[in-house]
Amino acid sequence: MPDIGQALLDANVISQDQLQEARVAGGSLAEALVNGRIVNEREFCSTIARSFGLEEARVESATPDDEALALIPESLFKSTGCLPLKKEGAMLHIATADPGNDRTIDRLARSTGLSIKVFVAGPKEIEKAGMKIYGGGPAKKAVDPTDVGMELKELEQKLKNATQEVAGDDGEDPDDLHGAIRLEINDLDPPVVRVVNGLLMKALKMGASDIHIEPLETELRVRLRIDGCLIDILRLPDEMKSAIISRTKIMASMDIAEKRVPQDGGIKVILKNGEGVDFRVSSLPNIYGEKIVMRVLGTSELRPNVDALGFEGRALEAIREAIANPYGMILVTGPTGSGKTTTLYTILNQLNTDDVNISTAEDPVEYRLDGITQVNVRPSTGLTFDKALKSFLRQDPDIILVGEMRDFETAAIAVKAALTGHLVLSTLHTNDAPSTVVRMVDMGIEPYLVASAVKLVVAQRLLRRICTNCKVDVDIAEAERSDLDQTTLASVEYLSRGQGCEACNGTGYKGRVPVFEVMSVKTKEMKRAITEGGTEVQVQQIAKREGMLSLTEMAIDFVNKGITTLDEAMSIIMAE
Repeated sequence: MPDIGQALLDANVISQDQLQEARVAGGSLAEALVNGRIVNEREFCSTIARSFGLEEARVESATPDDEALALIPESLFKSTGCLPLKKEGAMLHIATADPGNDRTIDRLARSTGLSIKVFVAGPKEIEKAGMKIYGGGPAKKAVDPTDVGMELKELEQKLKNATQEVAGDDGEDPDDLHGAIRLEINDLDPPVVRVVNGLLMKALKMGASDIHIEPLETELRVRLRIDGCLIDILRLPDEMKSAIISRTKIMASMDIAEKRVPQDGGIKVILKNGEGVDFRVSSLPNIYGEKIVMRVLGTSELRPNVDALGFEGRALEAIREAIANPYGMILVTGPTGSGKTTTLYTILNQLNTDDVNISTAEDPVEYRLDGITQVNVRPSTGLTFDKALKSFLRQDPDIILVGEMRDFETAAIAVKAALTGHLVLSTLHTNDAPSTVVRMVDMGIEPYLVASAVKLVVAQRLLRRICTNCKVDVDIAEAERSDLDQTTLASVEYLSRGQGCEACNGTGYKGRVPVFEVMSVKTKEMKRAITEGGTEVQVQQIAKREGMLSLTEMAIDFVNKGITTLDEAMSIIMAE
């Protein structure tokens, strides 16, 4: 798009010498042309509007609505020269003397989360209107959403103070970020932008796995899932609902005008250290608006090898042996949020060398590893797990990771790959290791193929770790008041808990520890039981005879070691 100087030159309104004179005058080109009386303001407006195919705005009598003024406060008006006119649905009307400045228009779109409709006005007209609107004249004053409550104003400062180490450097050109957003709290941005950026930074600072933005009847609640539990961190006034949700949706490339159906999107941000963090975003309409949930992807620290994951004794030997195999299937099972992907990627991290070809199919990709081919499956476009797997087998793979085996087609191809010289890693949603092989048979895989393909099954959970700063011993008599059966109760030797302190946000827990149940499929007895269609109980009995520790046994062991509490262990014990 041409700039305004070229547009006036092409229309024979000014000469080349006059344009050059204005360019060297300093300040904005529009101001130099009009204030320097090189061109009449009315002629300037009509020529620019005609050249750019835009409408003129009469801003002398403009009275912007509160929503428009909230989106462009005085600081943003002064830095961009764009005057808010009105907000109309998902569109913000603005007046500017420089419609050819695409970067300014793009900045407004990113800051407000709205589409921008541009009108043309003269620089003097805009300046006068701005003084009237923002300077306390007869028109309405700008309404800053932070005025609706001191809580929000204080939050902005707290977020800014608490999250500087993850904020982006000032001054980097946002156009160089290839679609990512530099995460920062900039005083020139509108309050809604500062608050949403601050929430993302706060979530990363606190190690949250999910962010829940939930509209209630009279307020907007924000909760973070930290160490597996939701913590209420903020309540915003009802007036902020629309702005916060719209800003989040535009960051996630979602349709902000569509509020009747669920949507999915994603946000990529750049941190101060140059690293990127992805957020998977989901919206869900409800009776009070739209609930937004953001999953933070790939922020868990990968270990260099499986030795550092927490496996011990026979379990560690079994997993070392399984990943040393050039072919076969390793399955990791457990509920959502139990750390399955972290375990699988730690295995990949150990196996990722220059002499192997590794391909992964995931929904979505949570970790990024150099040297491997990672594919985001997109069922909406026809790229499903089974189609990705078929393509992998034509790409000369050594190791394949399938994010999840959801159906017979995917499982059948994965089993075939495991039996034809490939190491296949995948996940299933089952409660324990023995039930995993039975689940595969239920999916339609022949039992003898399951027995031949599967080498190892790992069931895992994550238990909250007691905060070491406020850890205290607990009377063992408390165990007797629990719902434990007598056999399990006899195994409890020591109890402790966290009292709650600043380091753990008063929860008594800090961080999480994995609990594993590792079952090898290598003995004749185990293979025979699976081939003959053995039940979960039969498979479990054989696995225990071969030395497998159950999830319950490992959880109680962690209680006795003072790593976690009996209450946390009960979540596993009662499930079994």
